[in-house]
Amino acid sequence: MADPKKPVPASEPDRKQMMRVLIPAVAIALVVVVAAIVASQMGGGRKMADGSDGTVDDPNLKEITAGVKMRDIKEGTGEPCLPGSKVTVNYTGWLIDGTVFDTNKNKRPVEFSLDGVVQGWTLGIPGMKPGGIRKLVISPEKGYGNRIQPNIPPGSTLIFEVELIEAQPPRNVLTGPGRAMSDDSNGGTEDSGLKDIGDGLKMRDLKEGSGDPVNPGAEVTIHYTGWTADGKVFDSSRRTGKPTTFGLAGLIPGWQKGIPGMKPGGIRKLVIPAALGYGTQGSGADIPPNATLIFEVELVK
Repeated sequence: MADPKKPVPASEPDRKQMMRVLIPAVAIALVVVVAAIVASQMGGGRKMADGSDGTVDDPNLKEITAGVKMRDIKEGTGEPCLPGSKVTVNYTGWLIDGTVFDTNKNKRPVEFSLDGVVQGWTLGIPGMKPGGIRKLVISPEKGYGNRIQPNIPPGSTLIFEVELIEAQPPRNVLTGPGRAMSDDSNGGTEDSGLKDIGDGLKMRDLKEGSGDPVNPGAEVTIHYTGWTADGKVFDSSRRTGKPTTFGLAGLIPGWQKGIPGMKPGGIRKLVIPAALGYGTQGSGADIPPNATLIFEVELVK
């Protein structure tokens, strides 16, 4: 009598049948594993620090400007980082296939000026608050373009996770709702010395220049700082110390109407209503919809 606990050897036909079943099953399992590895390498499974979507297809990304998208993973506290600030950060950077090309993880935080990095960081980090973490997706045009960089192929879209530790504002940029202009005069919207020059646009000359006045549509070279009405700086040429040159015809209506008449060396304060600024849409992360804007403009030439 056969021992019921002892296995009975399979016959040769049975073995062949088992192999016909097992080999396709193993092949399918291998395909699944390879597909998972490929998907991981393509970034499909990559996550940010909070476990959220780490890919370029993240539906919650917001466009700051053409070629730069962002999503705040964690909101910081305190004063927002200004353009041109010196920042201290932790960061990790990926290619879209999930490859880490640079990180300071497990190292000391790094420090640098926002004027000395790729445009995607120059435009993407202002507005963050200390302790905040932001995801950035940067197109090649706002990154390294077609330049050859270590670990970054030409034409690469870049994904970053940036934690802001500290931000030191650039010099010569005034901040705060109680701020004054460069001559220590009233910097607010309720300045009694402002003159309405039409359509709600107001101005006051802080310093009278000399020479020929600016004509409408002229090309001008200026220094400027711009605030929202609550005193937050959203842009300034003072961060680099270099004036900016452009044609008035391509600017917001408040500048097209507010700068003509200035003379070289003059400094003018402008208070621009939303209708002559960025309207109901605002601009980027720093200029909200329907924002009144305050500018101090120095005409260099």
